[in-house]
Amino acid sequence: MIRALLLIACSVLTIHADAQQLYRWVDADGKVHFGDRPPAAAKAEPLDGKLKPVNGAEPTRRQDFPDTSRSREIEREYAARKESQQSRSLQQQQIACQRARRQLQILQGRVYFVDENGQESTISERQRQQEAQKLEAEIRRYCG
Repeated sequence: MIRALLLIACSVLTIHADAQQLYRWVDADGKVHFGDRPPAAAKAEPLDGKLKPVNGAEPTRRQDFPDTSRSREIEREYAARKESQQSRSLQQQQIACQRARRQLQILQGRVYFVDENGQESTISERQRQQEAQKLEAEIRRYCG
């Protein structure tokens, strides 16, 4: 019985020792392979001590992580700047809409201009219609 237990213990230790051994080799086609047993046809390089454990027992230290508070601050600043730009764009659009509507309303009445000498000058009906079409296009564009 002691022999059986000793044999089992030796088997377990042998399997455990072999499981921790890792080899790297390159085949005839230039492909890199990894395995727990070296191949007979190729020269294998043992990787003992060259690999670090993936799941180490060391706890992760807090300073290893980037400062997330600064990242959040930058994100908030970006969002505020984007909102401000959208607000300015909307305000500019509203101003353009109001200007086009006001000018169209003026253009639909009796149209005349005052030159630098204070004299009235008129425009033709064709010019008035062209201006009205331009302003209507601006209203469609800016006023939705």
